[in-house]
Amino acid sequence: MEKRIYNLFFLLCLVLSGISPLKTTRVELGNELFLKEFPRELQKKRLGLLINQTSILPGGKSLVEALLREGHDIQAIFTPEHGLSGTIEAGFEVEDSQYKSIPIYSLYGKVSRPTPEQIENVDALIYDIQDVGTRFYTYISTLKYVLEAAAEARIPVYVLDRPNPLGGEIIEGPLLKRNLESYFGALPIPIRYGLTPGELAMMMKGEGWVPENVNLHVTKMKNWKRNSYWKETGLPWIPPSPNMPTAETAIVYPGTGLLEAININEGRGTSSPFLQFGAPWFNPEPIIKILKDANEFSVEFESVKFVPLSLPGKALAPLYQSQTCLGIRVHVSREEKFYSLRFGLALIKAVKEYHSQKFLPNSQRLNLMFGNELLDSFLKGKITFPHLMAQMEEEENFFKEKRQKYLLYE
Repeated sequence: MEKRIYNLFFLLCLVLSGISPLKTTRVELGNELFLKEFPRELQKKRLGLLINQTSILPGGKSLVEALLREGHDIQAIFTPEHGLSGTIEAGFEVEDSQYKSIPIYSLYGKVSRPTPEQIENVDALIYDIQDVGTRFYTYISTLKYVLEAAAEARIPVYVLDRPNPLGGEIIEGPLLKRNLESYFGALPIPIRYGLTPGELAMMMKGEGWVPENVNLHVTKMKNWKRNSYWKETGLPWIPPSPNMPTAETAIVYPGTGLLEAININEGRGTSSPFLQFGAPWFNPEPIIKILKDANEFSVEFESVKFVPLSLPGKALAPLYQSQTCLGIRVHVSREEKFYSLRFGLALIKAVKEYHSQKFLPNSQRLNLMFGNELLDSFLKGKITFPHLMAQMEEEENFFKEKRQKYLLYE
């Protein structure tokens, strides 16, 4: 009875995600293939898991429960930003805790990587977290730090691969400059990098971004293609963080996420984070006209009014809290044609031009998110927009060529 109820819930999730369960060949995730063909070398080994609420098998069972049921020895659980439940608000420290008798160590609090003491009883680390394919989303920084700690401790890391919800073809953004490395960006990759977690881990090792002696294993998926978006995976969307409620949110995030560094509410404190944005002083109609006239984006626009509210776990004291904001709601019509970062840059450019007296960027945060000073230099009038775009395109092409040998999927 319980299984039947879950199956009905699973089908409902597919429908709500825009997926037809009758037409889609489901992607087989790395975690289910890992369990089906559990590595012989890990039998009777002590395991450490890097997981969160997305670490679920397609049957509905969590990875940790599946491993425990099969009798595997789990010595430690490590969690990224937002914690094991994925409900802790962005930027808030996550405390250590416990799952049954297993210690849970937060890698988004007092430490950002496993300490020697935390992994002294661990023979191998397993990474299984759904990412969103954007450089300034912190889970890939955590993956980098875990690979570094594992190399130092001389223990292997098994990355159980998952889809990139932004697909694997579109690359956007400049390469991160070394002097701007942070938790927002720890790797010299574009903002939208078009790799799965497994491919990115391989690139980290191959390019020397982590110690080359790290013992890395990637469990590939089946049925995932580079031109696939989430609705083609046959999988329900499990929000990887409180403000990433839908796959459509992930698609727009590389562009509208940059609004966090500008005095525009990016939808935090509402039911549509990153899909709508605005401010009390914002005039949506001329901005929509500018963006429509460009005729470059597969997106529909809607003028909206919204009031950001303090939402525990999602947005405490959001920008313009309890104030009526005028803004824009976007609806992505064709993911494969939607260049989200270019949309975000066009939006920022239009707002700066039309609201020059109100527009106020935070240069330090903008540079950390964008990965270099190009965007800030444009906003300060030091370079032209075409110069910004030309430099960005040059770095995108460089990365496309460099990543080629790490691609696991066609």
